[in-house]
Amino acid sequence: MKNLNRSGAAACSFLLAMTVIAGCTTEVQEQAQPSAVHQTRAELAAAYNTKLVEDRSVYEQDKADEVVNFYLTVAEHNLTSEHPLSWKQFNAINRLEQNTEDKTLEVVLQEGTEKGPESGKFGFGETHANGVISIRGKSTIKANQKSFKIKLFDEAGLWRNQRTINLVKHAFDSTRLRNKLSFDYFTMIPDFTSLRTQFVHLYVKDLTAGGNAGYVDYGLYTQIEQPNKTFLKSHGLDSNGHLYKASRFEFLRYPDALKTTNDPTYDEKKFNEVLEPKGSMDHEKLLLMLDDVNDLSLPFDQVFDKYFDRDNFLTWMAVNILMDNFDTINQNFLLYSPLNSDKWFFLPWDYDGAWGDTDFDEESAERRAPWQRGISNYWGNTLQSRFFKNPDNVQALRDKIDELQKIINPEQTAKMIETYRPIVSEFVHREPDLVDLPDPISIYESVLDKMKPLSELNEQRFIEMLEQPMPFFMGDVKRKNNTFTFVWGVSYDLQGDDLTYRYQLAKNPSFSNPIKDITLTGVSVEVEGLPKGKYFWKVTAKDSKGHEVPAFDSYEDVESDHYFGVRVFYVDE
Repeated sequence: MKNLNRSGAAACSFLLAMTVIAGCTTEVQEQAQPSAVHQTRAELAAAYNTKLVEDRSVYEQDKADEVVNFYLTVAEHNLTSEHPLSWKQFNAINRLEQNTEDKTLEVVLQEGTEKGPESGKFGFGETHANGVISIRGKSTIKANQKSFKIKLFDEAGLWRNQRTINLVKHAFDSTRLRNKLSFDYFTMIPDFTSLRTQFVHLYVKDLTAGGNAGYVDYGLYTQIEQPNKTFLKSHGLDSNGHLYKASRFEFLRYPDALKTTNDPTYDEKKFNEVLEPKGSMDHEKLLLMLDDVNDLSLPFDQVFDKYFDRDNFLTWMAVNILMDNFDTINQNFLLYSPLNSDKWFFLPWDYDGAWGDTDFDEESAERRAPWQRGISNYWGNTLQSRFFKNPDNVQALRDKIDELQKIINPEQTAKMIETYRPIVSEFVHREPDLVDLPDPISIYESVLDKMKPLSELNEQRFIEMLEQPMPFFMGDVKRKNNTFTFVWGVSYDLQGDDLTYRYQLAKNPSFSNPIKDITLTGVSVEVEGLPKGKYFWKVTAKDSKGHEVPAFDSYEDVESDHYFGVRVFYVDE
C-alpha cells in the first residue's frame, strides 16, 4: 500500500505541433508548445535560464506499443564475491535496512526478441557481467515481485543513451500502466518534462542456483528513465545544473539537515532524507531560495517570481490534480535549476498512484483523508500555502487546468489506454504477474474503463474542494498542574468566510460519547482535572456556509481503521 499520509514568465514564442505518442494508431489534436527540437545548444542555454524548454527529439526512439525484451543472467561468481549473495537471497530482501550497498549482484544484461538475445542488440555475445543490479523502491520493497535498478559498467556502453536502467514492477498498480500513461502524456505538455518509458518483458537466468539453469519469465515491467546528469543532457537541459529528488520535502528550511557540503556539521544521510541530490552538489543556491520562501516578512509573490516559473509550477499542480496524483506533497517530484539561473522548475516523478488508484478500491478509499484533493492536499507545504493565499493565483490554477484539459481529456486518455491494453492485459492475465496483482483480475478491464473519464471528474472535485476550509495541524497537549491545554493551527478559507472550530474530547476515537464537545472561534481549549487514562481529541474547522475539514492529523487503530483529525494522548497520573 502506498503511503497516503501527508506525506508568471511570458509564454514561450516557439510553437510546435504536439508530439504524438509513437506507435499510437490515433491522431492527437495539435497544441502549442515550446520547441527545443530545432534549436541550437546556444539557443537552448539562453532559453532555459528563464523557461523550462525541453529537447523533445529524445522521445523519437520510443514507441507506446513497444515491448522491450531483456535477458538478465545472474553471474555465478556472485557466490564467491567479497559479499557472497545468491539471486534467491537477493530477492528475499524485504526491509530498507537490509537493502545496503553491498546487496548487489553482477549481471549480464542483453536485449533481444521473445526468442532470446539477438545479434545487433545491446549486450549480445557478452559472457562476462556488464552491470550490477540492486533492488529499488521504498514502499515496494516488501512486495513479492521486486523492482530493480541496473547500472551498466562504463565499458558496457549505454542502452538508449542510458547507463541506469530502472525496471519497475508497479506492485501496487494492478493496471501496470499508470506511470506509462502519465509520462507519455507529459511529452505533450508545455512547460514540463517527461521521462523516457518502455514496457519491458524480463527473463532471468540464475546461475547462482546451480545446475543448467534456463531463462525464467519474470513478466511485465516498465523501464523508467533515471533522472540524473545524463537525463539533463539528453533532454537539452543543463547537465551542470542542480537536480534534487524530494524525499520528505515541504519547502521548510530544515536547518539541521540542509547544509552546504563545506559546513563542518554537514551530514549526507540527513540531507538525503529530505532531498536527494542528483546534480550539482553546491547547495548554496537551494538554501538561499528556502531562506526567502520561509521569510514571512518578504512579499511572497515577489519571492515566488524570483525563484520559480509560474507556468511550470501551475502546470505541475494542474497535472497532479487532473491525474489525481495526490502523493506529491513532499515526495515524487524533482526540483531542477540551471547553473546560472535563480529559477527552480518542478519535474515529475512516479505516477503509479494516480488515475484513481484509491477510487476503485474500498480499503484504499477509506485510508484517504477528506482533505487529500486539490489545493488543500498541499496546504501543509510552505510554498503552496503561501502562494494560494492570493486569490489571483487560485484563479491562475483554474485557468491552467482548463488549458491542459485540451490535452488531458477523456477522449485522449481512452485512445492511449486502448494502445496499452493489448500489451498489458496479456501479461496480467497470466503468471507471474497474475499471482501478485493487488486487485482481482475480474475487475481489471472495468478499472481501465473507469480511468478514462477521470480527468473531468477530478477537475469537478477540485472546484468543489475550493469551497472547503484548509486543513491545519494539531499541537501537543500541554499540562500545567491539573490544567490541560489543547492547541491547533489556524485554518484558512479561500473565500474569506468566517470560521469556527469544533473541539471534541473522548475516551474512544469514534467520539460516540464525547467528554467535551465545544464550538469556538479560537484555536485553544483548556480542560481541568482529567483522570488518569487514554484520551482522544479531535478538531474540525467549519466555514459560515457549512463546509467542514478535519485537521491533517490522524489516528490508526490496531484494526487499521483511520480516524481523521484525531490525536491520542495519555494522562499518566
